[in-house]
Amino acid sequence: MPVRPPNEPAATSDLHFDLDRVRLEAARALPAECFDDFQRLAKTLIHGPPFQWLLVEAPDQRLRSQVLDALDTVLLVAHLKTSRLVVDASTADVVELEQKLVSHAEQAPVVQVLVASDWFDEAGRRWDALNARRERIAHAAKARLVFWLNKEGIERAARFAPDLWAWRGGIYTFKVEVRSMPGAALERLAPRPTGLDTRSMAERHRRIAEIRAWLANNPASPDELLAPILDELGKLLHSVGDYDAALAHWRNQELPLYERLGAERSRAITMGQIADIYQARGELDEALRIRRDEELPVFEHLGELRERAATMSRIADILQVRGELDEALRIHRQEVLPDFERLGDVHSRAVTMGKIADILQARGEPDDALHIRREEELPVYERLGDVRSRAITIGKIADILEARGELDEALRIHREEVLPVFKRLGDVRKRAVTMGKIADILEARGELDEALRIYRDEQLPVYERLGDARELLVARANLALTLLARAAVGDREEAEKVLQLALIDAERLHLPEAERIRGILKRARLQDG
Repeated sequence: MPVRPPNEPAATSDLHFDLDRVRLEAARALPAECFDDFQRLAKTLIHGPPFQWLLVEAPDQRLRSQVLDALDTVLLVAHLKTSRLVVDASTADVVELEQKLVSHAEQAPVVQVLVASDWFDEAGRRWDALNARRERIAHAAKARLVFWLNKEGIERAARFAPDLWAWRGGIYTFKVEVRSMPGAALERLAPRPTGLDTRSMAERHRRIAEIRAWLANNPASPDELLAPILDELGKLLHSVGDYDAALAHWRNQELPLYERLGAERSRAITMGQIADIYQARGELDEALRIRRDEELPVFEHLGELRERAATMSRIADILQVRGELDEALRIHRQEVLPDFERLGDVHSRAVTMGKIADILQARGEPDDALHIRREEELPVYERLGDVRSRAITIGKIADILEARGELDEALRIHREEVLPVFKRLGDVRKRAVTMGKIADILEARGELDEALRIYRDEQLPVYERLGDARELLVARANLALTLLARAAVGDREEAEKVLQLALIDAERLHLPEAERIRGILKRARLQDG
Protein backbone atom coordinates (compact mmCIF):
# COMPACT_ATOMS: atom_id res chain seq x y z
CA MET A 1 0.00 0.00 0.00
CA PRO A 2 1.77 3.19 -1.19
CA VAL A 3 2.37 6.14 1.11
CA ARG A 4 0.14 8.93 -0.12
CA PRO A 5 -2.74 11.13 0.96
CA PRO A 6 -6.13 10.04 -0.43
CA ASN A 7 -6.54 10.70 -4.16
CA GLU A 8 -3.07 12.21 -4.53
CA PRO A 9 -0.17 10.25 -6.06
CA ALA A 10 2.83 10.19 -3.75
CA ALA A 11 5.25 11.28 -6.46
CA THR A 12 3.09 14.31 -7.32
CA SER A 13 2.81 15.35 -3.68
CA ASP A 14 6.57 15.02 -3.15
CA LEU A 15 7.34 17.03 -6.29
CA HIS A 16 5.04 19.84 -5.16
CA PHE A 17 6.74 19.91 -1.77
CA ASP A 18 10.24 20.12 -3.28
CA LEU A 19 9.11 22.72 -5.81
CA ASP A 20 7.67 24.97 -3.13
CA ARG A 21 10.88 24.75 -1.12
CA VAL A 22 13.20 25.45 -4.07
CA ARG A 23 10.97 28.24 -5.39
CA LEU A 24 10.94 29.99 -2.01
CA GLU A 25 14.70 29.66 -1.59
CA ALA A 26 15.31 31.02 -5.09
CA ALA A 27 12.95 33.96 -4.52
CA ARG A 28 14.64 34.75 -1.19
CA ALA A 29 18.03 35.01 -2.90
CA LEU A 30 16.75 37.86 -5.12
CA PRO A 31 16.25 41.48 -4.03
CA ALA A 32 13.19 41.84 -1.80
CA GLU A 33 11.30 43.85 -4.44
CA CYS A 34 11.44 40.84 -6.78
CA PHE A 35 10.04 38.25 -4.35
CA ASP A 36 6.34 38.36 -5.24
CA ASP A 37 6.68 38.62 -9.02
CA PHE A 38 9.23 35.80 -9.07
CA GLN A 39 6.78 33.61 -7.14
CA ARG A 40 3.98 34.45 -9.58
CA LEU A 41 6.11 33.87 -12.68
CA ALA A 42 7.49 30.54 -11.45
CA LYS A 43 4.02 29.27 -10.52
CA THR A 44 2.61 30.32 -13.90
CA LEU A 45 5.38 28.55 -15.82
CA ILE A 46 5.07 25.37 -13.77
CA HIS A 47 1.31 25.08 -13.41
CA GLY A 48 0.06 26.94 -16.50
CA PRO A 49 -0.86 25.46 -19.91
CA PRO A 50 1.76 24.22 -22.41
CA PHE A 51 1.39 27.32 -24.59
CA GLN A 52 1.72 30.68 -22.86
CA TRP A 53 2.82 34.16 -23.84
CA LEU A 54 4.30 36.00 -20.88
CA LEU A 55 5.89 39.44 -20.68
CA VAL A 56 8.70 40.42 -18.35
CA GLU A 57 10.19 43.85 -17.77
CA ALA A 58 13.72 43.63 -16.35
CA PRO A 59 15.78 46.59 -17.54
CA ASP A 60 18.88 45.86 -15.46
CA GLN A 61 21.00 43.26 -17.22
CA ARG A 62 22.61 41.94 -14.05
CA LEU A 63 19.28 41.52 -12.25
CA ARG A 64 17.79 39.91 -15.35
CA SER A 65 20.56 37.30 -15.32
CA GLN A 66 19.93 36.63 -11.63
CA VAL A 67 16.23 36.08 -12.23
CA LEU A 68 16.86 33.85 -15.24
CA ASP A 69 19.32 31.70 -13.29
CA ALA A 70 16.89 31.43 -10.39
CA LEU A 71 14.11 30.38 -12.76
CA ASP A 72 16.37 27.74 -14.32
CA THR A 73 16.98 26.27 -10.86
CA VAL A 74 13.26 26.03 -10.09
CA LEU A 75 12.25 24.74 -13.52
CA LEU A 76 14.94 22.04 -13.36
CA VAL A 77 13.25 20.62 -10.25
CA ALA A 78 9.92 20.81 -12.12
CA HIS A 79 11.49 18.80 -14.98
CA LEU A 80 10.93 21.72 -17.38
CA LYS A 81 13.87 22.27 -19.69
CA THR A 82 14.56 25.88 -20.69
CA SER A 83 16.02 27.44 -23.82
CA ARG A 84 17.23 31.00 -24.27
CA LEU A 85 16.65 32.85 -27.54
CA VAL A 86 18.42 36.17 -28.03
CA VAL A 87 16.59 38.50 -30.45
CA ASP A 88 18.90 41.28 -31.65
CA ALA A 89 20.21 42.68 -34.91
CA SER A 90 21.16 39.16 -36.04
CA THR A 91 17.43 38.33 -36.28
CA ALA A 92 16.43 39.95 -39.56
CA ASP A 93 12.66 40.16 -39.20
CA VAL A 94 9.52 38.62 -37.70
CA VAL A 95 9.58 35.76 -40.19
CA GLU A 96 12.99 34.70 -38.86
CA LEU A 97 11.79 35.26 -35.27
CA GLU A 98 8.87 32.90 -35.90
CA GLN A 99 11.24 30.24 -37.26
CA LYS A 100 13.50 30.57 -34.22
CA LEU A 101 10.56 30.40 -31.80
CA VAL A 102 9.37 27.17 -33.41
CA SER A 103 12.88 25.71 -33.39
CA HIS A 104 13.48 26.54 -29.72
CA ALA A 105 10.01 25.29 -28.73
CA GLU A 106 10.88 21.92 -30.23
CA GLN A 107 13.92 21.75 -27.91
CA ALA A 108 12.37 22.92 -24.62
CA PRO A 109 8.92 23.58 -23.09
CA VAL A 110 10.09 26.98 -21.77
CA VAL A 111 11.69 29.52 -24.10
CA GLN A 112 13.18 32.68 -22.59
CA VAL A 113 13.07 35.24 -25.42
CA LEU A 114 15.60 38.00 -24.65
CA VAL A 115 14.68 40.94 -26.89
CA ALA A 116 17.08 43.80 -27.58
CA SER A 117 15.64 47.16 -26.52
CA ASP A 118 15.42 48.56 -30.06
CA TRP A 119 14.35 45.43 -31.96
CA PHE A 120 10.62 46.19 -31.95
CA ASP A 121 10.43 49.47 -33.86
CA GLU A 122 8.63 52.59 -32.66
CA ALA A 123 6.20 52.47 -35.59
CA GLY A 124 5.02 49.03 -34.46
CA ARG A 125 5.55 47.26 -37.80
CA ARG A 126 7.19 44.22 -36.21
CA TRP A 127 4.58 43.97 -33.48
CA ASP A 128 1.87 44.14 -36.14
CA ALA A 129 3.59 41.37 -38.12
CA LEU A 130 3.94 39.21 -34.99
CA ASN A 131 0.28 39.82 -34.18
CA ALA A 132 -0.70 38.53 -37.62
CA ARG A 133 1.28 35.31 -37.08
CA ARG A 134 0.00 34.60 -33.55
CA GLU A 135 -2.26 31.66 -34.53
CA ARG A 136 0.50 29.97 -36.50
CA ILE A 137 3.03 30.47 -33.72
CA ALA A 138 0.62 29.11 -31.09
CA HIS A 139 0.09 26.01 -33.22
CA ALA A 140 3.73 25.37 -34.13
CA ALA A 141 5.56 26.68 -31.05
CA LYS A 142 3.73 24.92 -28.23
CA ALA A 143 5.85 26.21 -25.40
CA ARG A 144 5.83 28.79 -22.65
CA LEU A 145 7.20 31.83 -24.49
CA VAL A 146 8.59 34.41 -22.06
CA PHE A 147 9.38 37.72 -23.76
CA TRP A 148 11.91 39.83 -21.81
CA LEU A 149 11.33 43.44 -22.88
CA ASN A 150 11.83 47.00 -21.69
CA LYS A 151 8.93 49.20 -20.61
CA GLU A 152 8.55 50.73 -24.07
CA GLY A 153 8.45 47.31 -25.71
CA ILE A 154 5.58 46.19 -23.51
CA GLU A 155 3.67 49.42 -24.14
CA ARG A 156 4.10 48.95 -27.93
CA ALA A 157 2.87 45.37 -27.69
CA ALA A 158 -0.36 46.61 -26.10
CA ARG A 159 -0.76 49.32 -28.77
CA PHE A 160 0.27 47.52 -31.96
CA ALA A 161 -0.57 43.84 -31.29
CA PRO A 162 -4.00 43.96 -29.61
CA ASP A 163 -5.02 40.39 -30.44
CA LEU A 164 -1.73 38.92 -29.21
CA TRP A 165 -1.93 41.23 -26.18
CA ALA A 166 -5.23 39.63 -25.23
CA TRP A 167 -3.42 36.27 -25.04
CA ARG A 168 -0.89 37.43 -22.47
CA GLY A 169 -0.67 35.13 -19.47
CA GLY A 170 0.86 37.77 -17.21
CA ILE A 171 3.17 40.75 -16.94
CA TYR A 172 6.03 40.63 -14.44
CA THR A 173 8.43 43.36 -13.36
CA PHE A 174 11.88 42.95 -11.84
CA LYS A 175 13.37 46.24 -10.71
CA VAL A 176 15.35 47.40 -7.71
CA GLU A 177 14.64 50.84 -6.34
CA VAL A 178 17.68 53.08 -6.61
CA ARG A 179 18.53 54.98 -3.43
CA SER A 180 20.88 57.90 -3.91
CA MET A 181 22.01 58.22 -0.28
CA PRO A 182 21.93 54.86 1.52
CA GLY A 183 21.70 55.27 5.26
CA ALA A 184 21.13 59.04 5.16
CA ALA A 185 17.68 58.53 6.67
CA LEU A 186 16.58 55.26 8.22
CA GLU A 187 13.74 53.51 6.44
CA ARG A 188 10.82 52.00 8.25
CA LEU A 189 10.69 48.22 8.52
CA ALA A 190 7.39 46.58 9.36
CA PRO A 191 7.52 45.13 12.89
CA ARG A 192 7.79 41.40 13.50
CA PRO A 193 4.59 39.58 14.56
CA THR A 194 3.89 39.34 18.26
CA GLY A 195 3.08 36.09 20.03
CA LEU A 196 3.24 32.72 18.26
CA ASP A 197 4.78 33.06 14.78
CA THR A 198 2.18 31.55 12.45
CA ARG A 199 3.70 32.87 9.21
CA SER A 200 3.76 30.45 6.29
CA MET A 201 7.04 29.31 4.77
CA ALA A 202 6.50 31.74 1.85
CA GLU A 203 5.92 34.61 4.26
CA ARG A 204 9.08 33.73 6.19
CA HIS A 205 11.23 33.65 3.05
CA ARG A 206 9.72 36.98 1.95
CA ARG A 207 10.48 38.49 5.34
CA ILE A 208 14.10 37.29 5.15
CA ALA A 209 14.45 39.07 1.80
CA GLU A 210 12.86 42.23 3.25
CA ILE A 211 15.19 42.31 6.25
CA ARG A 212 18.28 41.72 4.14
CA ALA A 213 17.26 44.53 1.79
CA TRP A 214 16.68 46.84 4.76
CA LEU A 215 20.09 46.01 6.24
CA ALA A 216 21.78 46.66 2.88
CA ASN A 217 20.05 50.03 2.53
CA ASN A 218 20.66 51.10 6.13
CA PRO A 219 24.29 50.20 6.86
CA ALA A 220 24.75 52.89 9.52
CA SER A 221 21.84 51.84 11.71
CA PRO A 222 22.44 52.18 15.48
CA ASP A 223 23.03 48.96 17.39
CA GLU A 224 19.93 49.45 19.53
CA LEU A 225 17.76 49.47 16.39
CA LEU A 226 19.62 46.54 14.80
CA ALA A 227 19.24 44.18 17.76
CA PRO A 228 15.57 43.12 17.29
CA ILE A 229 15.95 43.03 13.50
CA LEU A 230 19.00 40.74 13.59
CA ASP A 231 17.31 38.58 16.20
CA GLU A 232 14.31 38.06 13.94
CA LEU A 233 16.52 37.31 10.93
CA GLY A 234 18.47 34.62 12.77
CA LYS A 235 15.32 32.91 13.98
CA LEU A 236 13.80 33.04 10.50
CA LEU A 237 16.88 31.47 8.90
CA HIS A 238 16.76 28.68 11.48
CA SER A 239 13.01 28.18 11.02
CA VAL A 240 13.33 27.67 7.24
CA GLY A 241 16.08 25.08 7.76
CA ASP A 242 19.02 27.18 6.52
CA TYR A 243 21.33 26.11 9.37
CA ASP A 244 24.58 27.29 7.78
CA ALA A 245 23.21 30.79 7.20
CA ALA A 246 21.74 30.92 10.71
CA LEU A 247 25.01 29.83 12.30
CA ALA A 248 27.04 32.37 10.31
CA HIS A 249 24.51 35.09 11.17
CA TRP A 250 24.60 34.41 14.90
CA ARG A 251 28.40 34.19 15.02
CA ASN A 252 29.27 37.08 12.74
CA GLN A 253 26.46 39.56 13.35
CA GLU A 254 24.48 38.97 16.53
CA LEU A 255 27.24 37.96 18.97
CA PRO A 256 29.47 40.96 18.12
CA LEU A 257 26.43 43.24 18.39
CA TYR A 258 25.50 42.02 21.89
CA GLU A 259 29.12 42.23 23.00
CA ARG A 260 29.25 45.88 21.86
CA LEU A 261 26.03 46.58 23.74
CA GLY A 262 27.11 44.67 26.85
CA ALA A 263 23.88 42.66 26.58
CA GLU A 264 24.86 39.64 28.66
CA ARG A 265 21.45 37.98 28.57
CA SER A 266 21.01 38.37 24.79
CA ARG A 267 24.48 36.98 24.21
CA ALA A 268 23.69 33.90 26.32
CA ILE A 269 20.44 33.32 24.40
CA THR A 270 22.31 33.57 21.09
CA MET A 271 24.92 31.10 22.32
CA GLY A 272 22.04 28.77 23.14
CA GLN A 273 20.74 29.09 19.58
CA ILE A 274 24.20 28.18 18.30
CA ALA A 275 24.15 25.17 20.63
CA ASP A 276 20.79 24.18 19.12
CA ILE A 277 22.43 23.80 15.72
CA TYR A 278 25.39 21.86 17.12
CA GLN A 279 22.93 19.58 18.89
CA ALA A 280 20.83 19.10 15.74
CA ARG A 281 23.99 18.18 13.85
CA GLY A 282 25.05 15.68 16.50
CA GLU A 283 27.99 17.69 17.84
CA LEU A 284 26.87 16.98 21.39
CA ASP A 285 30.07 17.74 23.29
CA GLU A 286 30.23 21.30 22.00
CA ALA A 287 26.50 21.81 22.52
CA LEU A 288 26.79 20.56 26.12
CA ARG A 289 29.82 22.79 26.76
CA ILE A 290 27.93 25.86 25.58
CA ARG A 291 24.89 24.99 27.71
CA ARG A 292 26.91 24.44 30.88
CA ASP A 293 29.62 27.08 30.49
CA GLU A 294 28.11 29.93 28.49
CA GLU A 295 24.35 29.80 29.12
CA LEU A 296 23.57 28.40 32.54
CA PRO A 297 25.98 30.58 34.60
CA VAL A 298 24.59 33.74 33.00
CA PHE A 299 20.96 32.92 33.77
CA GLU A 300 21.82 31.85 37.31
CA HIS A 301 23.77 35.09 37.83
CA LEU A 302 20.86 37.17 36.50
CA GLY A 303 18.27 35.25 38.51
CA GLU A 304 16.44 34.23 35.31
CA LEU A 305 14.40 31.29 36.61
CA ARG A 306 12.61 30.53 33.34
CA GLU A 307 15.76 30.64 31.20
CA ARG A 308 17.64 28.57 33.76
CA ALA A 309 14.90 25.89 33.67
CA ALA A 310 14.88 25.88 29.86
CA THR A 311 18.67 25.50 29.75
CA MET A 312 18.63 22.66 32.29
CA SER A 313 15.99 20.95 30.16
CA ARG A 314 18.20 21.21 27.08
CA ILE A 315 21.14 19.80 29.04
CA ALA A 316 18.93 16.84 29.96
CA ASP A 317 18.02 16.43 26.28
CA ILE A 318 21.68 16.03 25.38
CA LEU A 319 22.25 13.55 28.19
CA GLN A 320 19.27 11.54 26.98
CA VAL A 321 20.69 11.34 23.46
CA ARG A 322 23.96 10.14 24.95
CA GLY A 323 22.11 7.37 26.80
CA GLU A 324 22.36 8.89 30.29
CA LEU A 325 18.63 8.35 30.93
CA ASP A 326 18.60 8.32 34.73
CA GLU A 327 20.38 11.67 35.04
CA ALA A 328 18.22 13.19 32.30
CA LEU A 329 15.07 12.01 34.10
CA ARG A 330 16.31 13.37 37.42
CA ILE A 331 16.95 16.81 35.91
CA HIS A 332 13.48 17.01 34.35
CA ARG A 333 11.67 15.85 37.49
CA GLN A 334 13.69 17.61 40.18
CA GLU A 335 15.06 20.77 38.54
CA VAL A 336 12.93 21.67 35.54
CA LEU A 337 9.35 20.67 36.37
CA PRO A 338 9.26 22.42 39.79
CA ASP A 339 10.52 25.68 38.24
CA PHE A 340 7.80 25.78 35.56
CA GLU A 341 5.14 24.88 38.12
CA ARG A 342 6.36 27.71 40.34
CA LEU A 343 6.17 30.08 37.36
CA GLY A 344 2.66 28.89 36.45
CA ASP A 345 3.84 28.12 32.92
CA VAL A 346 1.29 25.53 31.74
CA HIS A 347 2.76 25.07 28.27
CA SER A 348 6.35 24.56 29.45
CA ARG A 349 5.13 22.14 32.12
CA ALA A 350 3.37 20.08 29.40
CA VAL A 351 6.55 20.09 27.28
CA THR A 352 8.56 18.87 30.28
CA MET A 353 6.03 16.11 30.99
CA GLY A 354 6.44 15.07 27.37
CA LYS A 355 10.20 14.82 27.81
CA ILE A 356 9.67 12.69 30.89
CA ALA A 357 7.40 10.47 28.79
CA ASP A 358 10.16 10.22 26.15
CA ILE A 359 12.56 8.86 28.75
CA LEU A 360 9.99 6.49 30.27
CA GLN A 361 9.27 5.13 26.80
CA ALA A 362 13.01 4.67 26.16
CA ARG A 363 13.28 2.81 29.48
CA GLY A 364 10.51 0.39 28.46
CA GLU A 365 7.65 1.93 30.44
CA PRO A 366 5.13 2.57 27.63
CA ASP A 367 1.96 2.58 29.76
CA ASP A 368 3.20 5.45 31.91
CA ALA A 369 4.42 7.28 28.82
CA LEU A 370 1.05 6.86 27.06
CA HIS A 371 -0.80 8.13 30.11
CA ILE A 372 1.31 11.30 30.15
CA ARG A 373 0.81 11.87 26.43
CA ARG A 374 -2.96 11.55 26.58
CA GLU A 375 -3.72 13.08 29.97
CA GLU A 376 -1.03 15.71 30.61
CA GLU A 377 0.22 16.85 27.19
CA LEU A 378 -2.46 16.63 24.53
CA PRO A 379 -5.25 18.44 26.45
CA VAL A 380 -2.93 21.38 27.17
CA TYR A 381 -1.89 21.86 23.52
CA GLU A 382 -5.48 21.54 22.34
CA ARG A 383 -6.64 24.13 24.87
CA LEU A 384 -3.82 26.51 23.87
CA GLY A 385 -4.28 25.98 20.12
CA ASP A 386 -0.67 24.83 19.67
CA VAL A 387 -1.09 22.90 16.42
CA ARG A 388 2.55 21.92 16.01
CA SER A 389 3.01 20.55 19.54
CA ARG A 390 -0.29 18.70 19.26
CA ALA A 391 0.89 17.01 16.04
CA ILE A 392 4.21 16.02 17.65
CA THR A 393 2.41 14.53 20.64
CA ILE A 394 -0.04 12.59 18.49
CA GLY A 395 2.93 11.24 16.53
CA LYS A 396 4.49 10.00 19.75
CA ILE A 397 1.23 8.33 20.75
CA ALA A 398 1.38 6.56 17.37
CA ASP A 399 4.94 5.45 18.21
CA ILE A 400 3.69 3.72 21.36
CA LEU A 401 0.84 2.08 19.45
CA GLU A 402 3.34 0.84 16.87
CA ALA A 403 5.49 -0.69 19.61
CA ARG A 404 2.36 -2.47 20.89
CA GLY A 405 1.71 -3.92 17.44
CA GLU A 406 -1.22 -1.66 16.53
CA LEU A 407 0.29 -0.88 13.14
CA ASP A 408 -2.83 0.12 11.23
CA GLU A 409 -3.86 2.75 13.76
CA ALA A 410 -0.31 4.06 14.08
CA LEU A 411 -0.05 4.37 10.29
CA ARG A 412 -3.41 6.15 10.09
CA ILE A 413 -2.38 8.66 12.73
CA HIS A 414 0.90 9.54 11.00
CA ARG A 415 -0.72 9.87 7.58
CA GLU A 416 -3.96 11.61 8.46
CA GLU A 417 -3.26 13.58 11.64
CA VAL A 418 0.45 14.35 11.72
CA LEU A 419 1.86 14.62 8.18
CA PRO A 420 -0.74 17.14 6.88
CA VAL A 421 0.08 19.51 9.77
CA PHE A 422 3.81 19.60 9.03
CA LYS A 423 3.16 20.00 5.31
CA ARG A 424 0.89 22.94 6.03
CA LEU A 425 3.43 24.50 8.40
CA GLY A 426 6.26 23.97 5.91
CA ASP A 427 8.32 22.14 8.54
CA VAL A 428 10.80 20.28 6.34
CA ARG A 429 12.56 18.40 9.13
CA LYS A 430 9.44 17.22 10.96
CA ARG A 431 7.89 16.12 7.68
CA ALA A 432 10.97 13.99 6.97
CA VAL A 433 10.85 12.52 10.48
CA THR A 434 7.17 11.62 10.04
CA MET A 435 7.80 10.04 6.65
CA GLY A 436 10.52 7.94 8.30
CA LYS A 437 8.04 6.71 10.89
CA ILE A 438 5.62 5.80 8.13
CA ALA A 439 8.43 3.88 6.43
CA ASP A 440 9.18 2.02 9.67
CA ILE A 441 5.57 0.85 9.88
CA LEU A 442 5.49 -0.15 6.22
CA GLU A 443 8.63 -2.19 6.75
CA ALA A 444 7.02 -3.93 9.71
CA ARG A 445 4.06 -4.76 7.44
CA GLY A 446 6.39 -6.17 4.79
CA GLU A 447 6.04 -3.31 2.30
CA LEU A 448 9.78 -3.02 1.83
CA ASP A 449 9.96 -1.35 -1.58
CA GLU A 450 7.88 1.63 -0.50
CA ALA A 451 9.79 1.88 2.78
CA LEU A 452 13.08 1.99 0.86
CA ARG A 453 11.74 4.67 -1.44
CA ILE A 454 10.85 6.87 1.52
CA TYR A 455 14.24 6.45 3.19
CA ARG A 456 16.11 7.22 -0.05
CA ASP A 457 13.94 9.97 -1.52
CA GLU A 458 12.25 11.71 1.39
CA GLN A 459 14.59 11.42 4.36
CA LEU A 460 18.25 11.27 3.33
CA PRO A 461 18.14 14.32 0.99
CA VAL A 462 16.45 16.45 3.66
CA TYR A 463 18.93 15.58 6.42
CA GLU A 464 21.87 16.04 4.06
CA ARG A 465 20.60 19.49 3.12
CA LEU A 466 20.00 20.46 6.75
CA GLY A 467 23.32 19.05 7.90
CA ASP A 468 21.51 17.02 10.57
CA ALA A 469 24.19 14.38 11.16
CA ARG A 470 22.39 12.35 13.79
CA GLU A 471 19.12 11.99 11.89
CA LEU A 472 21.12 11.28 8.73
CA LEU A 473 23.01 8.36 10.26
CA VAL A 474 19.81 6.93 11.79
CA ALA A 475 18.06 7.14 8.40
CA ARG A 476 21.05 5.44 6.75
CA ALA A 477 20.97 2.63 9.32
CA ASN A 478 17.23 2.14 8.75
CA LEU A 479 17.77 2.09 5.00
CA ALA A 480 20.48 -0.56 5.38
CA LEU A 481 18.33 -2.73 7.64
CA THR A 482 15.51 -2.61 5.10
CA LEU A 483 17.89 -3.51 2.27
CA LEU A 484 19.14 -6.50 4.26
CA ALA A 485 15.57 -7.56 4.95
CA ARG A 486 14.64 -7.37 1.25
CA ALA A 487 17.83 -9.19 0.18
CA ALA A 488 17.45 -8.50 -3.54
CA VAL A 489 20.42 -8.54 -5.90
CA GLY A 490 22.84 -5.78 -4.89
CA ASP A 491 21.04 -4.98 -1.63
CA ARG A 492 23.75 -6.49 0.55
CA GLU A 493 26.51 -4.44 -1.06
CA GLU A 494 24.49 -1.21 -0.87
CA ALA A 495 23.66 -1.92 2.78
CA GLU A 496 27.36 -2.32 3.62
CA LYS A 497 28.24 1.04 2.06
CA VAL A 498 25.38 2.82 3.81
CA LEU A 499 26.21 1.27 7.20
CA GLN A 500 29.87 2.20 6.91
CA LEU A 501 28.89 5.82 6.26
CA ALA A 502 26.55 5.76 9.26
CA LEU A 503 29.25 4.20 11.45
CA ILE A 504 31.81 6.86 10.50
CA ASP A 505 29.43 9.63 11.59
CA ALA A 506 28.35 7.83 14.78
CA GLU A 507 31.97 7.28 15.86
CA ARG A 508 32.96 10.82 14.99
CA LEU A 509 30.12 12.19 17.10
CA HIS A 510 30.60 9.69 19.94
CA LEU A 511 26.98 8.57 19.71
CA PRO A 512 25.62 5.39 21.30
CA GLU A 513 24.25 4.36 17.87
CA ALA A 514 27.83 3.47 16.86
CA GLU A 515 27.78 0.24 18.85
CA ARG A 516 24.43 -0.79 17.40
CA ILE A 517 25.64 -0.14 13.85
CA ARG A 518 28.77 -2.21 14.47
CA GLY A 519 26.51 -5.00 15.72
CA ILE A 520 24.40 -4.88 12.57
CA LEU A 521 27.51 -5.09 10.42
CA LYS A 522 28.83 -8.08 12.37
CA ARG A 523 25.53 -9.96 12.34
CA ALA A 524 25.22 -9.44 8.63
CA ARG A 525 28.85 -10.64 8.21
CA LEU A 526 29.65 -7.46 6.37
CA GLN A 527 32.57 -6.53 8.60
CA ASP A 528 35.51 -8.67 9.65
CA GLY A 529 35.72 -9.59 13.31
